[in-house]
Amino acid sequence: MRILVEDIMTRTPWICSPETNLATVAELMWVHDCGAMPVVAGGYVLGMITDRDVAIALGTRNVPAREIKAVEVATAPVVFCRENDDVHAALHLLGASRVRRMPVLNDRDELVGIIGINDLILAARPMDGRKPELNDEEVIETMRRICAHESTQMVAMAAGG
Repeated sequence: MRILVEDIMTRTPWICSPETNLATVAELMWVHDCGAMPVVAGGYVLGMITDRDVAIALGTRNVPAREIKAVEVATAPVVFCRENDDVHAALHLLGASRVRRMPVLNDRDELVGIIGINDLILAARPMDGRKPELNDEEVIETMRRICAHESTQMVAMAAGG
């Protein structure tokens, strides 16, 4: 059975606008228990901002959080997948791009969800007793590729791995 991204993604993720300041971004992440959110304008994803982006920006700029806009620290261009993509292609893209979360777009390039490590873990080990939609090995391999340090990847590539 073919598993699509839309089968396991989180629908209607929390978002911010390019003009949202980092104090508000941090509060949204705290209140909604999320570590990343798409930066969206006019329905289109312009970037992704993570809690790490917020922390590094605040730790290195010596500027109050309310004075820094999300668009200034968000990662762009955005690695994304489509809602009708095979989930295995999304796993490969997450691993190859070394990102933990990725926006999901429809055929009109509009944001319809987000897929991340939480979704992958829950699909591999459903809490309600359903049959797993992914196998553990696929998820672990994706996580290994995401977490590998660049120097580790270089050594593996040089060794033919």
